[in-house]
Amino acid sequence: MALYERFICIGELDDIDASLTASCCAVELASDDHPEMPSLLSNYGVSFQTRFKSLGQFEDIESSIAILRRADELMPDEHPAKPICSNNLGISLLSRFDITGEFEDLEDAITSHRSAVDHTPDGHPDKPERFSGLGNSFLARFERTGELEDIEQAILTHRRAVELTPDGHADKPSYFTNMGNSFLRCYERTGESMELEQAILGHRRAVQLTPDGHSDKPSRLNNLGSSLLRRFERTGELEDIEHGILSHRQAVELTPDGHPGKPAQFNNLGNSFLARFARTGEMVDLEQAISTHRRAVELTPDGHPDKPSLFVNLGSSLSGRFELTGKLEDLEPAISTYRRALELTADEYPQKPSMLRNLCYNLCNRFEQTQELADIQEAISAGERAIELSPEGHPGLFGHYSAFSLCFRHRFKHSGDIDDITKAISLLKKAKELITEGDPWVSGLLENLGSAQVLLFTHSQAQSDFDAAIESFTMSTSHSYGSSSIRFKSAKRCVRLLYDHPSFTTTNSLLSAHSRIIAILPEIVWLGHGIDRRYEESSQLGVLVNAAVSAAIAAGALTQAVEWLDAGRALIWAQVLSLRTPLDELRASRPDLADLLQSVQARLQSSASSAFALDRDTFGRFAGITVSSSADRHRKAVIEYDNLMKKIRASPGFENFLRPKTIESLIAPSRLLEGPVVFINFHASRCDALILCPGGSLTSVALPDLSLRRVSSILALWLSELKAHAGRARGLVPAEQMRGYLNPFTLVLEQLWIWIVGPILEALDLAAFTENDRLPHLTWCPTGPLVYLPLHAAGLYNQPFGPRVFDFVVSSYTPSLTTVLRACESVATAEDISNTKVLLVTQPATPGHSRLPGTARESAGLQRVLAFSHIETTVLDDKDATVSAVQAAMPQHPWIHLACHGTQDVMGDPTQGAFLLQDGRLSLTDLMSTVSGNAEVAFLSACQTAVGNLKNPEESAHLAAGMLAVGFKGVVGTTWSIRDDDAPVVVEVFYKELLALRSAGTLGKGGTGAAYALHEATRVLREQVGENSFLRWVPFVHFGV
Repeated sequence: MALYERFICIGELDDIDASLTASCCAVELASDDHPEMPSLLSNYGVSFQTRFKSLGQFEDIESSIAILRRADELMPDEHPAKPICSNNLGISLLSRFDITGEFEDLEDAITSHRSAVDHTPDGHPDKPERFSGLGNSFLARFERTGELEDIEQAILTHRRAVELTPDGHADKPSYFTNMGNSFLRCYERTGESMELEQAILGHRRAVQLTPDGHSDKPSRLNNLGSSLLRRFERTGELEDIEHGILSHRQAVELTPDGHPGKPAQFNNLGNSFLARFARTGEMVDLEQAISTHRRAVELTPDGHPDKPSLFVNLGSSLSGRFELTGKLEDLEPAISTYRRALELTADEYPQKPSMLRNLCYNLCNRFEQTQELADIQEAISAGERAIELSPEGHPGLFGHYSAFSLCFRHRFKHSGDIDDITKAISLLKKAKELITEGDPWVSGLLENLGSAQVLLFTHSQAQSDFDAAIESFTMSTSHSYGSSSIRFKSAKRCVRLLYDHPSFTTTNSLLSAHSRIIAILPEIVWLGHGIDRRYEESSQLGVLVNAAVSAAIAAGALTQAVEWLDAGRALIWAQVLSLRTPLDELRASRPDLADLLQSVQARLQSSASSAFALDRDTFGRFAGITVSSSADRHRKAVIEYDNLMKKIRASPGFENFLRPKTIESLIAPSRLLEGPVVFINFHASRCDALILCPGGSLTSVALPDLSLRRVSSILALWLSELKAHAGRARGLVPAEQMRGYLNPFTLVLEQLWIWIVGPILEALDLAAFTENDRLPHLTWCPTGPLVYLPLHAAGLYNQPFGPRVFDFVVSSYTPSLTTVLRACESVATAEDISNTKVLLVTQPATPGHSRLPGTARESAGLQRVLAFSHIETTVLDDKDATVSAVQAAMPQHPWIHLACHGTQDVMGDPTQGAFLLQDGRLSLTDLMSTVSGNAEVAFLSACQTAVGNLKNPEESAHLAAGMLAVGFKGVVGTTWSIRDDDAPVVVEVFYKELLALRSAGTLGKGGTGAAYALHEATRVLREQVGENSFLRWVPFVHFGV
């Protein structure tokens, strides 16, 4: 026994081998009637049991059972070691059952454990261990039969083991683990949330009490992860799935290869990845779910009782990939794994109904693709069988009805038999009755019900069927616990149904449906996603927002239209701005929440603009799992941020804190505007301008000549001419390109005047906005493809005295109304605008790019102007203009001037627009994480600094908008390449005019003067080069105030 005890302490396998040899010799030397023979056999059997736990060799557990059974038979009931022997025999029998699934072993294990409990007196220190062993046997039988009495007995005995064990006892963590497992299995059977909370409590306590390095730490982390996964599935709280994945990852990483528990840990990690994919749609989670589930199957020997469930989970991951790709080659492996699982599973196995449901669902999907009737017939058989095998009240029963309904829905689309769609709706209504209201799956169930009701309406054309479908989609969207992607899908389907059937629709119902789409947009472009994913998601949303605005304008709901335009544009910039929002008002009321929010905002300011890289090392010695620590930290911070938002908005007076602005909150700062803001909403159904005047009045102007076909044609012409005649870098625009009134630019600018700008100016009372003999200031906020066209240059240039927009107004642009109003308020409330400091960055010879000698002349002229006005200037020239130096200096200077190369990938990654500096790129991503609290004016004397991404017009993903987002109030940028010798002309006039305006004191309270200064500067350039040299003066644009 000394060798055995030393093995228990230090784990040297030589010791347990030697112990077995010694025990064998002792048994062989003793006669059968020797009084110590039962004890010798018991020690011998326990040694085999212990070696099995370390090595997992089946022959060891076989030997242990045979020897312990003989010991138990020889040992009289009154023998003091009888409970120990019976307990150990029960443990070995349960271990063999876990491998073979032989029900007789389980029954014998319960008998042995019950005997051990009965023969152990109350108060004995081993009594908790006996209760724990009996509880494990009850739990195993419940998992096999699903009998509630067994799980109730398991909870009772495991709880008793915990209660009888003093704090600090080495076995207490394992008893908490067993109690947690019993509560979790009970929850999975009954759906009672109290049991789930008890499970998490038990597993968390077990982990806390288990020291690092303990051999049981991985399994306890695994159990905790599984409990948190179940709560996430119930509540949809992302914090639970994040912690669940972390626990499962740690379990896998801490478990040595070859350990018998490793397959289950891979499996559970895969389940968590799959659950997070279903919620967030991150493709990397799905791929990791497939990899880990496949690994679990590969590591599990044939014949193992867990193999069927592992096949099922692998099938679920593969099915998820089919849902994403729609490819049959992704569906076939899923169906094969479900079939394999069912072949290995007896009908009495509690998980069999779920297996049948999954097969039913995927056969329906294949039928939809192939129209093979055999698939739908088999699916119906599987669905019926799943319901038949499920006990009444089982929490998963709603899912079986839902999958079964899909059979009849698909068959109706194939055959048109009205009985099929009626049956599908009946089954879905039954499922709706069975599911609990707070279940995240309610959204998906209601979306399926709505889809079935649409099919019935298509057949019946009855108002009641139409209304039922609308109600289901509305309820699906409004269910806050559900997946945002499913809720968004329901919202879109609701709008589409209303649009397609106007005779069944009311104006209020249509506007209400649109409002639900707008409300869910922040969840689709979730801050927790990487920047690439957010841009990808936002690129799909513009047409939905424009449709909503068009409906509101058609209904005369102009205030609603403005709110939706503002809430649905520049979503990523809105996120950046929200992380820079002053917290003074919150701090005055709730300083505790303000401090917490300021802390998490600071963390997110650097991570919110990131595309997260994977860690270099593979995880857990398995290449199928990748880890991005930066992405994990970012998601954790966003979840913390979201939870703080809920707490803040629950505080009186802060219900709308950082929510999209209402028209009432937008009107007040609009009085600071120097002139109207003109939104141009572009949609296939209609095109309109919305005009918000400084006093808060709203008017609309119909633009009937504007259409998608017309705008697409002039945009294609405009872009092709730019590509042919304008270089992509500063200094590459030829001197005499495209002169004359017959060039294509003239045609484009003429159409912009006729279709858009002329009607808008005609509708405005421009005289009302004229002050101090200055032209009115007008801020454009176009949508869709119009964002790429130069509204500020529209005019009839083929007529010598024809109208030009610059003769009537001074033009600016803004990504959104909130952006320009925020800039107005910041300027109006600035404490001291006289203390101006300028950062001047010049790059005459950027490594790897063409030289820009004009930047030296530009810099010299600018320094003369600034010195004359006694403006303090910091110069970073040539080699001094590094990325880090410029970033460090930006927050210290209210004015910034950058004269260098610039670039924007108009079709690729929108975050890679950049200034090209001495040692690298100062990108749009870098700007997002830069904070400039006192920033005012930026002049970006580089190429393509105001060019957005052609795939995502609504996000204004360019450097000029980036400068607004980090705090600048007025920004001058360029929409394509500029000549190196034109920039000094524009820059010198711009700054002279800007300083003159500020000295004269004629600026509006919310203005910087930058728009008027640029207007004058481009006038001077235009007079020098000729107004028809469009490539030279049109690129200069102003954003902000």
